[in-house]
Amino acid sequence: MEERLIAGVYVDKAAYHFDQAFSYLVPAQLEETLRRGCRVLVPFGSGNRKRVGLVAFLRPYTAEDGRLKPVASQIDDEPIFGDEEFALADFLVRTTFCTWFEAVKTMMPNAFQFQVTASMQLAKPLTEEELEAYPYGERNLLRFLQHARTARELDDYFSADACPSKRSMLDTLQKEGVLVRVEEAKRKRRDRTVRMARLTNDFEAIAESCKLTVKQEEVVRFLQDTQTASKEELLYFCAVGESVLKKLESRGMLEWYEREIVLPTNAPGLQAEDALPTLNEEQQDVFDGIWKLIEAGEPAAALLYGVTGSGKTSVYLRLIDAVVRQGKQAVMLVPEISLTPQIAGKFQAIFGNRVAVMHSNLSVGERMDEYKRIRRGDVSIVVGTRSAVFAPFEHIGLMILDEEAEPSYKSDAAPRYHAREVAKFRILQHKAVLLLGSATPSVESYYKAKAGVYHLFTMTKRYAGAVLPEVYLVDRTEELRQGNSSALSTMLRQELQKNLDRGEQSILFINRRGFRTAVHCLACGEVVRCPNCAVPMTYHKDNGYLMCHYCGHAVRYRGVCPSCGSDLLKLTGMGTQHLEEELAHWYPTARILRMDTDTTSTKGAFTERFSAFARQEYDILLGTQMIAKGLDFPNVTLVGVLNADSGLFSPDFRGVERTFSLITQVVGRSGRAGKCGRAYLQTELPDHPVIQFAARQDYESFYQDEIESRRALMYPPFCDLCMVHFSAVREEAANRAAAAFLQILKEEAETLKKPIPLRVLGPLTPGMYRLSGKFRVQVLIKCHMNKAFRRYLRGCLVRAGSDRAFRGVSYFADCNGDLS
Repeated sequence: MEERLIAGVYVDKAAYHFDQAFSYLVPAQLEETLRRGCRVLVPFGSGNRKRVGLVAFLRPYTAEDGRLKPVASQIDDEPIFGDEEFALADFLVRTTFCTWFEAVKTMMPNAFQFQVTASMQLAKPLTEEELEAYPYGERNLLRFLQHARTARELDDYFSADACPSKRSMLDTLQKEGVLVRVEEAKRKRRDRTVRMARLTNDFEAIAESCKLTVKQEEVVRFLQDTQTASKEELLYFCAVGESVLKKLESRGMLEWYEREIVLPTNAPGLQAEDALPTLNEEQQDVFDGIWKLIEAGEPAAALLYGVTGSGKTSVYLRLIDAVVRQGKQAVMLVPEISLTPQIAGKFQAIFGNRVAVMHSNLSVGERMDEYKRIRRGDVSIVVGTRSAVFAPFEHIGLMILDEEAEPSYKSDAAPRYHAREVAKFRILQHKAVLLLGSATPSVESYYKAKAGVYHLFTMTKRYAGAVLPEVYLVDRTEELRQGNSSALSTMLRQELQKNLDRGEQSILFINRRGFRTAVHCLACGEVVRCPNCAVPMTYHKDNGYLMCHYCGHAVRYRGVCPSCGSDLLKLTGMGTQHLEEELAHWYPTARILRMDTDTTSTKGAFTERFSAFARQEYDILLGTQMIAKGLDFPNVTLVGVLNADSGLFSPDFRGVERTFSLITQVVGRSGRAGKCGRAYLQTELPDHPVIQFAARQDYESFYQDEIESRRALMYPPFCDLCMVHFSAVREEAANRAAAAFLQILKEEAETLKKPIPLRVLGPLTPGMYRLSGKFRVQVLIKCHMNKAFRRYLRGCLVRAGSDRAFRGVSYFADCNGDLS
């Protein structure tokens, strides 16, 4: 008997509790071409609907396999996943409790993914007499299917899965064998191609047997020299019309073909230089220390703690240049899309087209092209946000996470990975170095550096002799007592005017967008809340709408309370739109630039606005977190932080750390080019320790205070936190599932041969107990995220999938994420 092959296939859209490699028989016609890492189309489930799958392994068929479904078709000619990609996907599955295909989709651009489309087609042509035998509705449907000219026309008119009103008619015709269901995998975006011309193999023989015109001879000579050319090139360089090309084609001398093109993504810098920066003594010492780690050829992690303006980016550039000269590759991650244009522009000005850019603000086509350039080895440096950590390099020498403490490095959708942890895994595979950089390192990273797990490097001085800005605390309570209800304190208003008079720029930071952050009814006392979420609606004056910043729900503001109908409404709180209006009132001639998600939603808005501010086309920049970190504007000498204490009482234990970091970083935007900088922090809690530490730019004191608090409360870095989230349309369903999961945790723990140290808290109701129309409940587990715990938790999650208490409930585990 001829030996047959079995393919182990991970299937798209598999539920977590049965996510595994399913066995399929490899058809004889695919045995020579199908390889591990190729995608396939396979029948799945009782209905045998087609799904996209990834071949994880191939092995010989054995008698124990029994009767298996065959692979329907092969999608990829070449494997899209190699050994490293499989290892990385397995790491995500094990550590983030996601499914295999959730990991696969995260690791490649959306444009390369396939989706299954289904349509109905006639099993055989029908005569007019046969059509007349059907009822009116079915007859019209069959007649259309019979005469549809193209697959596109058929799909546009009717999709088997998208027209429920005709479903019964379809089912009947399918059971009778008149219609057949056709399923195929289509890539979400095709490759960019250009139509190219070339001479045929027989062109010389044909040319000898016929007389060519002067213009035809010109085209032939041009193609003999260039081998191939596009239509536009032929028309321009040969000065001919399309009729000449058509004549050569009809004679069999010229043929057309499609050639794939890849366009590089350019990110023009704000203040890019063409030469590598010169390092000062402190920077050189850091460079030398990290370079020794790279030269050692062993995996290592290092933390670069440098004050704002100390020139960390210059060190990054020098290290990357040295790594690339070695023939290796480098990945540079930044936390915000807003930072990418400035950083990428600086890198591209120095390294040219050897740099690829990856972030979510690129179009689907741009992301696809950058991914291809990386995969083909056309570039040696990648600059991007969180997803760039998956850049498909084969010889990584250095990975850098700038502003490594930023929460944006943690994904809040499956797989819920942290870029830092993925980078650690990758440097182990490549024997590379991971460099974490920040002026305000995360408490966890600094603790590991102090303990010797990471190599610690410090830079305590600003570059080129610049000094840290003078910081002043403004007591908002005292301002209110003096009758100043303005968003701006008297002192800050005076300093803004001084900067305008001197032609210097200012930055104002407020961490709320919109005009007013809440609407109160004075009649009934209610706050206007989102009907889908347990949060107040924010008033946006620009469009006259109340908007929810969590689910996007929006209603026009009509000045009437939705609860009691009263018009006694009071707008409270302050957002970027309100601050912009106040600034226009106080400084009517000032050029004001507002930066928040409302003003930067269009493509290229970040680059255009930041470039304009760098060119000093604006006097005052006001905005949210996107302006707080990493940006370098030499003419900025004044920073104002409004509501500096707004994050101190966050339900998340990292709230104080993020408040300290945010204040320290935004203050650091001032006085970066030799000019004296100053910063004003407006707060109602001027004596709070975190505010005091931030005002003094005193990270060491903040760290000592915070690490003792975490030790006492058993928070990271002294343990890991795993939050299991439950959500459902009905509140009792979410509560029932959380209670059932607690019981599963207890029962599974009792079966362990070796006990695992755990502290389980819950069920807990989060501050935002309702989000996007669903009620939320949580179970918090304090643990050590080792192999034994991961195996234990995975068993609990799999068991929950078959428990009736979890029907209609969405649930997932998130490790070391936000507690909110």
